[in-house]
Order: sequence, then C-alpha cells, then structure tokens
Amino acid sequence: MDTTLFPKTVVDIDGRSVDVDVLAKRYVLIFITLKATWCPVCPQLLLILNFHGLKDDCQTSFCDPFDRSITKIPQEEIPFNRLLLRQDAFFIIICPGPVEKVRQIQNDCNFSNFPYHFVVDEDLSLATSINLRYFFFSNDVSLNMITNYSFDTQHYQRMSRNEIWPCIAHIIPETLAVRPVFFGRGPGFYGYRDLLTYLREYRIQVEDNAGKLILKAKKVETRLRKSILTENSVENVQQMQTDQPQQETHREQIFPIELLSSIFEYLEPIEIVKSVTATSRLWRAIGLEVIVVNLKREMKIVSESLVTYPRTANNPMPYFSRIVMLKQMNKLVGIYELEQQINYLIKIVEISQRLLVYCNVD
Repeated sequence: MDTTLFPKTVVDIDGRSVDVDVLAKRYVLIFITLKATWCPVCPQLLLILNFHGLKDDCQTSFCDPFDRSITKIPQEEIPFNRLLLRQDAFFIIICPGPVEKVRQIQNDCNFSNFPYHFVVDEDLSLATSINLRYFFFSNDVSLNMITNYSFDTQHYQRMSRNEIWPCIAHIIPETLAVRPVFFGRGPGFYGYRDLLTYLREYRIQVEDNAGKLILKAKKVETRLRKSILTENSVENVQQMQTDQPQQETHREQIFPIELLSSIFEYLEPIEIVKSVTATSRLWRAIGLEVIVVNLKREMKIVSESLVTYPRTANNPMPYFSRIVMLKQMNKLVGIYELEQQINYLIKIVEISQRLLVYCNVD
C-alpha cells in the first residue's frame, strides 16, 4: 500500500521556510486543510478550536452560524484542552490562494496571534503531493483505505479547480507519514471532536507508558537498595578492610565518603557503571547510592508531569485542579518535554539494570 508523506519543508504565508521534520519531532504536528478561501464552513473549525481552549479569553458558548445550534463546554475541560491544543499540538493550516484572502482568514480566526504556520497552496502542488485533490463519496471506503490512501476510481472524484479536500491529519515524526484524523467538513460536521479525541488518546498513551515505566523503575530501585544493603553489610565491610592492601585503603580514604558521593553525582550514570563501581567495594557502594538518588529524582520528575495517570473508575479523566496546580508551579509540560523526561528515565533504568547484573543482584 502507498504511504503518503508530507514534504520536509514548506514555505508559509510570510515567506518563512518551515522545517516540518523538526516540528513533527517537537509536537503532535497537525495539518488542517481549508477547502478554499471562499468556503464559509472551513474557518468555523478554527473558531471552534479557539472556543475549546486554544484562545485564553474564549467565550463560554459557541453558536453554529449554519444550524444555529448552541454548544457549551464545561469550564473544567478547558485547561486540559488547552494543554492538548497549545502545548502538545502544533498546527499547519493549508489553503489555496489568493494570499490576501488567506491572511484575512488567519486574522479573522485569531490565528495571527499564534505561532502556527499558514501555507498558501496557490498551485495546489502541496495538496496534490498529499493526495488531497480528491473527495470520497462511497460508503464502501474503509478507514484502512483512507489511512493508506488506497482507492480506485469508484471511490473518489477530483475536486473542483482551486479546491482542496478538507482534512485534519497528523504528520508522524521521523517518517513524516500522513495519518488522517478526520476527512471532510460541513455545517455541524467540523471534525474538532475527532481532533481532541486523537490528541487526548495520544497523551493518555504516552502517560500510560510512563506509568508502566515508573512501576518498573520502582522495582529496580528496590533491587538497588538490596544491593546497597549487601555492600554495606558487616561481613563485606570487614572483608574490604582485610582483603585490600593498606596502601589502597589509605588512598581511598583521603576523601570523606560524603565528598566522594558529591563528586560521583556529577558523573554520567554510565560512567558510574563503567569506572566507579569497578574500582572498589567502597566506591561501588557509593555509586549504587548515587544511582538510586538519580533514579528517584527522574521518577519524581516524570510522575509530577502526568495529568491523566493514574485513572480510576471515579477519575477517568485528569483532575481540573491538578492541571491548574501544575501550571501555577510551572510544571505543566507538553508532550515533547514529557517524552524527553521519559527517555531519560528509560536511560537511567537501563543503566541501573546493567549495574544490577554487574553486582550479581537477583
């Protein structure tokens, strides 16, 4: 099956080159296509995203201009939506020209106040490259076919001249593969619910993995502490004193143990495994304690960044108060920073496991 890839770079409405690859690694990079500048429906999606938390001073209700329906959002949902839309996600908005009309949409929808990129696809080359010059009209089109853009002529038809098929999609990091979130757009049919659900589930998946990692790290910590107790046992201390040459013992004790511990804290954990623990029992015991300190610190950092974990039957979604508290403490982080924290904890856990093997701890 064919896989549609987004270009590595695009040029935005202000003539700036946009490094798509970098953005895709730092955010859940979402592109939204607008059918045409004359379409009255497509800008409503941007206004609805403002209403759901993208904008700070958003109104408490939204009136659909087409069917006059009123949508209200519970105020306790807005902080989480804002985290998803402003810190986890980043947007590229694609629309056919002319430039002045696209800029008018940008201004009218309050998107000129955000760092998001508007791309004017006047010759529709970008839309063509990502297979959005067609619309799908058959009920037989499956999600798998849509995801992989695998169609035959009975399922699609070319869009009219100067139009792009409305779509919301995620640009996957590393590969820049396009993963559709929602196709089509019409009055009362905007796709914002699917987008929020996608971002929410993405965040939940990352946090669930973080929760499992923390549990694993706690087990490793328990084994490390067992090893520390073994190293500090009376028998080992006596053995260390009798087995080591007097000169070596004297050389180790030039520095107080507390000072050695402080020095080791400045070493990379892998260096503790490679060098420190191989020097002597005393250094190994101190190295183990430093690794435990590092492990506990990284577990704390990751656990304090989670807003959806753990979940229970009584708490299926994150607490409103927790998100507000983390923001006040300047600890509310986006998905990229959270994944960086998780990756470092993974590194510490792997190093700790190597150390346990070296120390022969069950």
